Amino acid sequence: MSPPGVPRRARFLAALGVLAALALLALFLRGSSAVVPTADHQNPAPAATAAAPAAPQPPPPAATLAMGVTAAAGRPRAMLPEGGLARNAAEDYRRRARYPRSSSPLAAPDDDPIVRERVVNPVRSRGPNNEEPSLTVYPARVGFETPEPAVVHAFLASGDEKVAARSVRAAVTTDRFEPAGELEYRDDGAEGDAIAVDHVYTAVFVPGEEASARPATSYMVRVVATTRGNEERIAATSFLYSFPDAQLTGAYRDAVVDGSLQVQAEVGVTAPGRFHLEATLYDASGAQALGWAQTALELPEGSHWMTLSFYGLILRERGVDGPYLLRHVALSTASTMPNAKNRLADGAHVTAAYAAARFTDASYDDPDLLDAADRVERDTVNLGGLEAGG
Repeated sequence: MSPPGVPRRARFLAALGVLAALALLALFLRGSSAVVPTADHQNPAPAATAAAPAAPQPPPPAATLAMGVTAAAGRPRAMLPEGGLARNAAEDYRRRARYPRSSSPLAAPDDDPIVRERVVNPVRSRGPNNEEPSLTVYPARVGFETPEPAVVHAFLASGDEKVAARSVRAAVTTDRFEPAGELEYRDDGAEGDAIAVDHVYTAVFVPGEEASARPATSYMVRVVATTRGNEERIAATSFLYSFPDAQLTGAYRDAVVDGSLQVQAEVGVTAPGRFHLEATLYDASGAQALGWAQTALELPEGSHWMTLSFYGLILRERGVDGPYLLRHVALSTASTMPNAKNRLADGAHVTAAYAAARFTDASYDDPDLLDAADRVERDTVNLGGLEAGG
């Protein structure tokens, strides 16, 4: 006859096993977010497979019940719904595999990566106790190119109404924390300020010798505004200032090559280095975004052609006939970090009137992305076996 304490101990161990199973399941679900695909044009994250569970192991002996391994066998499969993250990730990998990584479709103008990267994001700061007026600071653009000056703005506001400031000043430093200058903002309609007494204050900055040794320098602007009540508001913004080693000459040419649209842009290189070119393609009206393409080359000094290939399946699927508008073209000197970015060339080129039917209808079938999709699907099957206690 067993001692009276044995059943109680068994119930206690079983309870521990259930708790451990719940903890393991929670950890797994938390880690499963690693397979969510990103929206940018990059290789699939290796974490998609690193976080995958191992193949099912033989059932452990009953003595391991306290670790929750066999207790997990009774949990319902509904804890991982069909069509969840894993399946969505696999479908996304297969969708992206249809096009080369150097060219992808655009669903809408809001998807344009060149425009999105250059959106100015104002920074707003209130008082130490969250009181108004607030101070908002921002550059006129996210980046400037020599020889133009950098233009920065600031304003105080109570609610939605801009109010006058007693003074607005700023200290400028480089990304290496080197002092680069002091600024005094103005609201008199002069020296870069567009409209006098509109309570939007403007300052102009021209880089000094600290910037000449590098193709590009990031600057931080720490702004201190003094209100009419002699209270200070402090906020900071930043911008990039570039001395690129190449320029677009404005010459372009296009052709259909191997079922894809190739657009070549001529660049004049003043110093050897690595250069990156990207562009977005729209319909002739400029209203409908169609596709994006990029390329990068090491180039010596002189004039050269850089080729952008818009994969033909993009245009074939959209069913939009040419001519096509090269809406935004962005050239960068990528020899060092940060990259030196040229001013955008907008509406740079209109192609010949190609019919959409001339372009390939074949999927590119990127082997790495297809392999990633297969691995996600296999891991999902293995996970199902583990949940079933197999």
